[in-house]
Amino acid sequence: MNLTHSWRFFRRYLVEPRVVGALTPSGRALALALCEPYRNCHRPARILEVGAGTGGITRHLAAMLKRGDRLDICEIQREFADILERDILEHPQIAPAVAEGRIRVLCQPVQQIAEEKRYDFVISGLPFTAFNLEDVEEIFEVIRRCLRPGGVFSYFEYVAMRRTSALLSVGRGRDRYRSVSAFLTQRIREHQFDRRTVLQNLPPAHARHLRFDATPARATA
Repeated sequence: MNLTHSWRFFRRYLVEPRVVGALTPSGRALALALCEPYRNCHRPARILEVGAGTGGITRHLAAMLKRGDRLDICEIQREFADILERDILEHPQIAPAVAEGRIRVLCQPVQQIAEEKRYDFVISGLPFTAFNLEDVEEIFEVIRRCLRPGGVFSYFEYVAMRRTSALLSVGRGRDRYRSVSAFLTQRIREHQFDRRTVLQNLPPAHARHLRFDATPARATA
């Protein structure tokens, strides 16, 4: 990851820690783990990336794009959206798909994704534990609506982050962490069909893959 991008990411974290939710962008190993269901797809697909940040996942996802695939990148922070458009999407390997209109940046909250949009894969870098429960519930519902039947929702969370944050926080912060954690745990139990633990990431993270229209026989929280 470009050191300038990492610095901008960290600087934005200092300004809005609950919006950015991480000290550094996602590393290559985590990006590949999150994109694994898409990489195994052998037909044209529509992909939505939400919470792209400075492009830690985007640079790998966009480079994987196959003929006929389309990628929408949703990033609420204008500074990050500018970095994506200027430093990631102008790469010679990626720029042709942008010129063809197969890759777009949407500078908006995921909640504003058009009702009629449908995707085969949604890949998220959003910091769910930094949000209120109502926001997390709304985002999950929007993603559920956006997915086509059999579609996959992939997101990550840092190993032991929810448990540690719930123990260290106090008052309303603890209540918020616990309510969000309980919501996520329930969704994992109901819909997760695969999980990859990425120790190479800093910090280590779980890449989780969910299908909302199927209940897995067993899920690991």
